[in-house]
Amino acid sequence: MENEAKKEESLPLVSVCIPAYNHEKYIAECIQSVIDQDYKNIELIIINDGSKDNTHEVIMSFAEKCEKRFVRFEYRNRENRGLSATLNEAVDWSKGKYFTVIASDDVLIKNKVSLLVEKLEILDESYAVAFGNAIFIDNNSNEVYIDKKTGTYTTKENGYKNFLDYYTNERDFDYKDEKKFGSYETLIAGNYLPAMSYIIKLDIIRKVGAWTNGNTIEDWEMWLKLSKQYKFAYVDEPVAFYRWHDSNSCKLIGKNIHYDSIMLLKNDKEYAIKKNLKDIYYENLVSRVIGIRIYSKRDFVVELLKNINDINFMKLFFKKLIRKIIK
Repeated sequence: MENEAKKEESLPLVSVCIPAYNHEKYIAECIQSVIDQDYKNIELIIINDGSKDNTHEVIMSFAEKCEKRFVRFEYRNRENRGLSATLNEAVDWSKGKYFTVIASDDVLIKNKVSLLVEKLEILDESYAVAFGNAIFIDNNSNEVYIDKKTGTYTTKENGYKNFLDYYTNERDFDYKDEKKFGSYETLIAGNYLPAMSYIIKLDIIRKVGAWTNGNTIEDWEMWLKLSKQYKFAYVDEPVAFYRWHDSNSCKLIGKNIHYDSIMLLKNDKEYAIKKNLKDIYYENLVSRVIGIRIYSKRDFVVELLKNINDINFMKLFFKKLIRKIIK
């Protein structure tokens, strides 16, 4: 037993962050899933980002349990600053070799941390992050299948059970291909990586400048940054449950996500073209600008087009728009 304890203490420290916002219904299960990890050397950091419900009270009910379970437990309850700012705060506060985030409505599978740490520990320095997959669950934590066209619950025959199958089903690459997984080429066409299913080297987050405060697509921003310099590892197992419900943050801030996606692509134009990804780049950019029309007034879209101000973009944009109108 003593040798086993020493072995566990020698394992790298992992910083787990829970950014909490208005999830009184789910956060108890989230916290418990971190407590139940079979990896012992964990510090837990919870930041309550200005919740207006009883999220704070639920977190406090776990305080004593967390202090006993983790090598370090920190909780900060403050005003709302947004997810990117919250993640940057957690990075500043963290002391681990590895860092991971679990949204307060999602759930970790028991071996997530141990499985992904083990993977990264045997890889060379060219790898920054390791991912597993994630399984969809509903409000009551039942596993569900999601229909790609409607985004609603469906049957096994008509839907997808896990995150990567769902988000890559129309892509022309196999996410199990280690050369393609997490590559810049696949990510510039759109994010498909499960943000609840990774472990990343903390020093590398700091090297790439962490996240941009106010950005609503913080996960895609990080993966694009990393993919320019590092490799991504994939373990073909589910390591988390992703809760699919009406109050997912991506559904509540749709317009902002579209706009921030467009600005992120605009800023990556030079690098994408340098990498001979011009066609993929413009296809994605145009599709997103056309998509934002469902959220925005005409004046906003016109201003957005002026902001992009790119002849190649304009040609493809009007070509696709005309096709859409004809249909």
